[in-house]
Amino acid sequence: MVPTRVRVPFEEGTLAREGAIAVAAFGAFVLWIHALWPVAGAVESAVRPGALAGTGAGSLVATALTTSAVVVAGTVAFTAAYASVRDRPVSLALPGRADLPLVGAAAAAPVAAVGAVELLAGATGTSLTALTGSSYGPGTDPVVAATLTALVLFLGLPVYVLVTHAVVQRTLRSAGRPAVAVGLTTLLIGTVGPTELVSRGLPLRVAVVTLLLIASIALPVYAADTFDRSWLSALSALPLAMFAVGALAQWATGLDGAAGAALGLAEVGLVGVSAYAYERTDSLLPPALSYAAFVVARDAVAFLVGTGGV
Repeated sequence: MVPTRVRVPFEEGTLAREGAIAVAAFGAFVLWIHALWPVAGAVESAVRPGALAGTGAGSLVATALTTSAVVVAGTVAFTAAYASVRDRPVSLALPGRADLPLVGAAAAAPVAAVGAVELLAGATGTSLTALTGSSYGPGTDPVVAATLTALVLFLGLPVYVLVTHAVVQRTLRSAGRPAVAVGLTTLLIGTVGPTELVSRGLPLRVAVVTLLLIASIALPVYAADTFDRSWLSALSALPLAMFAVGALAQWATGLDGAAGAALGLAEVGLVGVSAYAYERTDSLLPPALSYAAFVVARDAVAFLVGTGGV
C-alpha cells in the first residue's frame, strides 16, 4: 500500500499523476520491447522458419514474420495488461458515419505530406530514398517491394496504434482537455519517431530519461503539498519544457537539410493527425489508416524513384 503522504498529492493533481503514469508506461514499453528482441531471436533459432521456405524471398518473409510475431504478441500482451491494471478496456469500435470525412482526411494527409517531401527533396538535390535509407534498383520486382512494406506494417502498425493511442493518449485524455492529450502525445511520440518505436536503441538511455521525466513531474507536486504552496506545482512545467526543448533539439540535429526537416515534420504531423482523429472518433481505425497510408506512400515513392517510375 502506498503511504498517504505520498499518494495524496498525486490524487489531487490529476494531470501530473496521469502524465507521470503515461511516461512510465511508455518507458516500460520500450524496455519491454528491448527484452523481447532476444526472445524473438531465440524463437527464430528454434523454429528456423527460413529453412521451411523454398525461396530466398520466402525465407526472408518467414523469418521476419516469426520475429515480428513475437514483438507484436508482446505489445498486445503489454497493452492488455496495462488496460487491465488500470481498468480501462481498449475500445475496438469503428467510427460513426458522421466521422467518415475525418477518417478520410486522416488517411489522405500523410500521403499529401509524403508527396510534398518528395517534391522538396527533388528541388533541393536529394530524394526521399536518400532520406529514409530505403533504396530500390532498376528492375526490382514490385511484389518484393510490396512484401517488404507489408512486413514493416505487420510489425509497426499494431505497435504504433496500441502504444501511442491505447496506452499514452488514453492515459492523458483522462486528465485534461483533449488538446492537452493530443499535444503531449504528439510531443512524446513524435520526437521519438512513430516508425522507430521498435528500434533496437539504448535501453539505459530510455530508462534514465523516463526516471528524469517522472521526477520532474513528481517533485514540484510534492513540494507544493509539503510547503502548502499550490504555485510550486507549476514548476513541473520547467523541467518538462527543458525536456521538450532538448528532445526537439536532438530531433532537429538528426535532420538532413530542408527536405529532412520536412520529413521529420511529416512524422510529427502523422502523430498529431492520428491523435486528433482518435480524440474525435474514439476509434483506433483512423490512427491505423494514417500510419498505414504514411508507410505505404513513403515506400511507394521510394520504389518509383529508385526504379525510374517517376
